[in-house]
Amino acid sequence: MLEAIRKHAQGWLAKVILGLIALTFALFGIDSYMRGDKGAAVVAQVGDASISREELTREVQAQTDRMRETLGPAFDPAVAESAEFRKRVLDNLIERKALLQDGLENRFLAPDAYLVSVLAQVPAFQEDGKFSQQRYEAVLRQNGRTPAAFENELRQGFALDVVTSPVTLAAFPSNTSVAQIARLVSQQREVAWADLPASAVASQVKVTDADIQRDYAARKAEFTEPEQIRAEYLVLDKASVAAGIAVSDQQVADYYAANAAKFGRPEQRSASHILIAVDKNADAATRAKAKAKATELVQILQKSPQRFAELARTESQDPGSAAQGGSLGSFARGMMVKPFEDAVFSMKPHEIRGPVESDFGYHIIRLDSIEPAKAAPLSEVRAEVVDELRKQQAQKAFADLADNFGNLVYENANSLQPAAAAAKLSVKQTDWMSAKTAPAPFNNPTLAAALFSPDAIKSKQNTDAIEVQPGVLVAARVIDHRPARLRPLAEVSAAIKTKLQAEQTAKLLAQKGEATIQALTKGDEAGLNWSAFKVIRRQTTPELDAEAIRAVFRVNTGKLPAYTGFARPDGSYRIVRVTRVIETAAPDAALLASVASSLTQAQQRADMKAMIALVTAGQNVKIKPNAIEGR
Repeated sequence: MLEAIRKHAQGWLAKVILGLIALTFALFGIDSYMRGDKGAAVVAQVGDASISREELTREVQAQTDRMRETLGPAFDPAVAESAEFRKRVLDNLIERKALLQDGLENRFLAPDAYLVSVLAQVPAFQEDGKFSQQRYEAVLRQNGRTPAAFENELRQGFALDVVTSPVTLAAFPSNTSVAQIARLVSQQREVAWADLPASAVASQVKVTDADIQRDYAARKAEFTEPEQIRAEYLVLDKASVAAGIAVSDQQVADYYAANAAKFGRPEQRSASHILIAVDKNADAATRAKAKAKATELVQILQKSPQRFAELARTESQDPGSAAQGGSLGSFARGMMVKPFEDAVFSMKPHEIRGPVESDFGYHIIRLDSIEPAKAAPLSEVRAEVVDELRKQQAQKAFADLADNFGNLVYENANSLQPAAAAAKLSVKQTDWMSAKTAPAPFNNPTLAAALFSPDAIKSKQNTDAIEVQPGVLVAARVIDHRPARLRPLAEVSAAIKTKLQAEQTAKLLAQKGEATIQALTKGDEAGLNWSAFKVIRRQTTPELDAEAIRAVFRVNTGKLPAYTGFARPDGSYRIVRVTRVIETAAPDAALLASVASSLTQAQQRADMKAMIALVTAGQNVKIKPNAIEGR
């Protein structure tokens, strides 16, 4: 039982836990994937699970934020606004739901001991190198999560891993394929090149006014500037309210005195066990046989308790703990299945008890040690106490401020100043923005819909106070407006002409390059100015970028010299001559290992794609016609 537990605890899931913490649990729980929002509009149905429009919008926003963070200045908001992007996100949600449904149907349920093992591996949850229930709850509380929700995510992650791991573990390439690809990868080619400059066809490039007119007419949508606005706005933020609350030393001391147990470490017990495994749904005869075996071991241990570790290694059907003499380490209440936990927390040190029945079979348990509950000194938890007091006080203060904020925004429809003065906020202004390129917080669907509505643009009155995320209210009003407009031809004709000239040049140059290559193939050197010979590998060089390398190694070398050509970023056309192919007799071990790894990953991706398609096809998937409409 625990063999799989310990494998998963050391695998990707345990490693990703810190990522979840670092992202401040930004990804919403898998539980919401499974339940959906029954009160919201459903955009897709996957078996018994649904996907709501709100759920899709949240995931679109989450993936957009990750793209923005990853790409930085290179991020293009238009990509995240496209129907293709929303469709891709919806497809991912559908596939994920289908896998989870399959896991539930096959009863791939994570045992409690799995959670114990995984949580024990997370440094953020440890104190003095050991799992701390108090620290665990504090970390989750600070990130607005509950143990139940977080543990549910881990259970669902376990189900996903069990569903998908057979596919990934079964992928392996043949040695022949690895060797052949390694030889190709290590192959070298001797080349020289000559460039045809854009000036070689400059006299042939002709762009007329009629060409410009046609291109303008065909691409009017690209030359249309969307409707834009500038706005002023206020942000009322609970976190800012909390940060401004002063907490006295006396308040800290009083709260700590009243809640000392909350900040302490609960009693922990260290135990070992011998498991005689049997399925909870097994017939009575099978269970009786397992119980008899467990009873026999208990009788042996009553006479020879010193043999516990020996018998655990030879008889326990929990390989993960058997190798450790049955040791399960330390744990607090709430971390084991109830029958096992009830037994452990009612035992005395070194006592052996059993057989104890659980869903996993029959346990013979030895209590190894007891670590009493320990209260953390105020000096260690002062920051947490202050944070808790601020949050408590901010909850009421924010509620009062939010109520008054909403009223003042509504009652003074033409100005945000009264609300700003009451809440001690500064009115901020935006730059020009369109509905599709609006930055946060105006990319919130509700706020965007209110601010960009025809009525708000015409009246220039305040929007309602809108909650754009938990604990953050925004009210805004339009202060300036630019209607959508088609830029006149005179304004864009120069850019169109430049584009058409570049396109013609590239086309004519490619034609000239291809004709030159045909002449070279027939033996006509065509008076080209060749570079010095150079032996190249598949790695890029200053002279040959990735596209050039692909072209060079793609060319047929059955007859040498061989020729290929390609356009370059600077507008020229490069012709490459391949004069020699250098094979590697025996690729080195590192290269073989790298190729094997890459092939395995490629096969895993292909197999995973096929498996997901098969599982999804097995679910009754229904997508609403308007599923990807809206923001």
